[in-house]
Amino acid sequence: MTLSYDKKDKAHDGTTLDVVVDEKEVLPHGLVRLRSGAIALTHVYCPNGHNLVDPNSGARFNGYPGITVKVKGKNREGLVVISPIHGDDTRFGESHFEPGEITEIRCPVCDVELPRLHECGCTPDARLVGLYLDDSLTEGNQVVFCNSWGCLRSRITDRFQIISKLD
Repeated sequence: MTLSYDKKDKAHDGTTLDVVVDEKEVLPHGLVRLRSGAIALTHVYCPNGHNLVDPNSGARFNGYPGITVKVKGKNREGLVVISPIHGDDTRFGESHFEPGEITEIRCPVCDVELPRLHECGCTPDARLVGLYLDDSLTEGNQVVFCNSWGCLRSRITDRFQIISKLD
């Protein structure tokens, strides 16, 4: 019998991070459970198979290299390195987008736009976009986050089952 409990942590903007902790749990796809209960992503892939976590990156978050994406807004575009730790809203790089601005999130290597998967509901036209958790690019094994600048809604799924979500 494994013991588990639900834990709700607050993100910087007051949203809640739902974490289900199971001490005997082995996470799939190279995901790492931190002592806080949060999950760190060690690799994520664009629809063309490029790994967006560079282990040689100087941008580190609790020792883990960040996820680099290209963000294109109404008047600006640039590279943004986001934290690989689910629930951490820290990021480096281009940041001069308006709060709530709908952006295109793209692979910095091949420039493919990340697939838009679901409506987010935070602002009109906001969509949850996805990166794949393994190089087989299996739908449902994804980290999903909002393309509205500043929205923190996100989730990590394995076979369409939610492992962690920020609402």
